Amino acid sequence: FAPGMARITRSVALSVRKQDYVNAAVARGESAGYIIRREMLPNVIAPIIVEMTIRVSFAVMLFATLSFLGLGAQPPAAEWGLMVSEARRYMHLSAGILIWPSVAIAIVAVGFNLLGDGLRDALNPRA
Repeated sequence: FAPGMARITRSVALSVRKQDYVNAAVARGESAGYIIRREMLPNVIAPIIVEMTIRVSFAVMLFATLSFLGLGAQPPAAEWGLMVSEARRYMHLSAGILIWPSVAIAIVAVGFNLLGDGLRDALNPRA
């Protein structure tokens, strides 16, 4: 998790550092703290937030998959992947016990992706 986020943060910061408004702040004699806080951070934070929401969505899917395979929480715990795994046996009696946890996993994963997309649109200073 951390190395990937560090790579993204570094690449975005390096691209922002080459922008004209950062060069103008340097030419005005602004301090490094001012440049980072006022010029760079607003432009770097949006891609980081979007990446974090995508990673949360991936984590939800990963934990659901692991618990479905029996590698996550054990049976009195309530995890969606475990619920789907247990519901396979009773699918012929009631499909709802299989469908609803699966729908919940999909809604949460898509919801975090949409949240990241909306935050990117709201936080994008270039728009």
